[in-house]
Amino acid sequence: MVKSIETTTRNYARGALRAFLEDKKNLNWAVGMVRSSGVRGPRLIEIFENLKNYGNPARYQEALAACREQGWLD
Repeated sequence: MVKSIETTTRNYARGALRAFLEDKKNLNWAVGMVRSSGVRGPRLIEIFENLKNYGNPARYQEALAACREQGWLD
């Protein structure tokens, strides 16, 4: 089965944020990957909601603030 482009881009953004939350990548890398994924608004908020209790809480807040600052959560 072929995944839709929306599913693929959402997984790409989720994977980037997970790597950051696991302390495998830095914030600039994660934000760049989310930027290139094109995932915005409610879809990005949903990813953040699903990762709320995943990994480092301080890093979660850092990533959330960075995406909010870019205007991607509107």
